[in-house]
Amino acid sequence: MRIQDLLRSAWRSAWRRPARALLTVIAIGIGAFTFAITSALGTGVNEYIDSQTRSVGATDTVQVSKTSPMSFLNERMEPYDPSMAEAGVQESASGILTTEEVQSVRDAVGDEATVTASRPVNPLYFQHEGSEQYRFIYNGNWPGKTANLAAGDQLTDEGDEPRLIIPEYAVEPLGLGDPQSAVGKTVTVGVMGADRQVRELRATVSGVQVRSLIGGNLPFGNQAFGKELERLTAIGQPPSAEGVATYLFVSGTDADRVRQAVQDDGFTVSTAEDIVGDYQSIVNAVLLLLNVLAAIAILAAMFGIVNTLLMSVQEKTRHIGMLRALGMARRWVFASVAVEALVLGLIGAVGAVLLALLVGLVVGPSLPGAIGLDLPGLTLFRFDPVSVLLIVLGVLVAATLAAVLPAVRAARLEPMDALREVR
Repeated sequence: MRIQDLLRSAWRSAWRRPARALLTVIAIGIGAFTFAITSALGTGVNEYIDSQTRSVGATDTVQVSKTSPMSFLNERMEPYDPSMAEAGVQESASGILTTEEVQSVRDAVGDEATVTASRPVNPLYFQHEGSEQYRFIYNGNWPGKTANLAAGDQLTDEGDEPRLIIPEYAVEPLGLGDPQSAVGKTVTVGVMGADRQVRELRATVSGVQVRSLIGGNLPFGNQAFGKELERLTAIGQPPSAEGVATYLFVSGTDADRVRQAVQDDGFTVSTAEDIVGDYQSIVNAVLLLLNVLAAIAILAAMFGIVNTLLMSVQEKTRHIGMLRALGMARRWVFASVAVEALVLGLIGAVGAVLLALLVGLVVGPSLPGAIGLDLPGLTLFRFDPVSVLLIVLGVLVAATLAAVLPAVRAARLEPMDALREVR
């Protein structure tokens, strides 16, 4: 028997009962569609979260502090109240690493790593050319941090000019126009020193960052801005406070080794991946649940294939007996039933994948906005060709497994017994 004859016969047999075949294909398609759409959703969301990791900081840098690093992820912008200046000083003093603790961390990590201390700072307000003064939680600058920008350029440590990245939602209140026109303008930052005097620091807006899920919703500056901010905050402080720090950045070393070296001393150790890890775990857990549901749908479809093929074999008993009497080998009888299952599986899988691609392309771009998810830069469905191919192959394997019982039953039919069967 030729291959093309086998394929032609399997196709005719699969659609001998169109309604039954269509229901089987739909059952297969439901599972394949769920797998395809959740796979694309997982790829899109995880790629977005990975981009957020870079907006928190470099992946080879470890932050060491005495308090949780999660506070800087909170979006906060409010009109500045001069009467709250003293509270700002007290707030900035919490969780301070002493000179001895800073040296303890340096000794613990050794010479293989670079330890950068972030000194206490107290920016009171941000303002642009007479606009209202606003207070933010200042985000500092984790080394290697890159932002998802609506306009402007990333910060670099080259040059001595203080420069800032500001969040997109702050552009209009500060009177900066729109993100494009905000770039290059000057923002004045009020800084309170240890002597309780307020001094002003002027910085150029380097870029405007789009709203993001993790980090990126607070202003942060380059190294020149940070040093000047630290200098103004330190004016009037006693010599004993010169070596203190709010947190340390340990670069160029293994995060696990830093944890082992300093965590037992009561310090909080975190990386960019740690900060975003919980988000990714939640997303992966939800996607796993959806994939389990898809697997259940595929399992139900396999039972449908078994039922369809058993009925098909029953209806074709005399035909199979005639072919066997004419010399058809058992393996070809087995193959004809298996190929029939593959035909149904292939139609269901390919149709489901094409439908998922259509949904992703048509609905995907507008869906985040429709459900109130304001996350610029998020591509909700991102289809990976390898994953799509694996889904189709997986469905075909499931269809083949489902065909084993009906195919074995058909192959075991003896010609004379089959020819005696009455339809």
